[in-house]
Amino acid sequence: MDKQIKDQNVDQEKQENSDKTKNKLRSGRKSSLDFRKYTQQIWLAGLGAFSRAEEEGNKLFDSLVKVGEELESKTTEIADQTVEKVSEKAKDSVTDTKDKVEKLLDQSVNHSLNRIGLVTVKDIQYLESLILQLHSKVDFLVEENKLLKEQIVKK
Repeated sequence: MDKQIKDQNVDQEKQENSDKTKNKLRSGRKSSLDFRKYTQQIWLAGLGAFSRAEEEGNKLFDSLVKVGEELESKTTEIADQTVEKVSEKAKDSVTDTKDKVEKLLDQSVNHSLNRIGLVTVKDIQYLESLILQLHSKVDFLVEENKLLKEQIVKK
């Protein structure tokens, strides 16, 4: 009887192991089917995303190009204005610097010429203006002298 009980226990274990194996196979098949179904869904989702991106991508690309063109024209205008302002300031600065250098050179040359006793253009211009003033005063005195002579002769 012990042997019968043992045999029954062994048979029962075999049955349980067989059931477990069947369950594992079923669950393995089920998980294998789930995995295939899941990968199929991923593949289809990817195709759908690609299709949508292709359809809307062209629209988006065209829209981005249009925005880029507008931005480029605005920035080009701003850049041109900035370049003009900077170049004007640079020209003014160069002109101012040139004038200052010329003035310093003139002063230095005139000072050097005066130290060695040579006459400068400014000296000649100053003397010319004095001569013109003197000439106009002499003309005035000559006219005044004529008038005085005429008045003396009349009396």
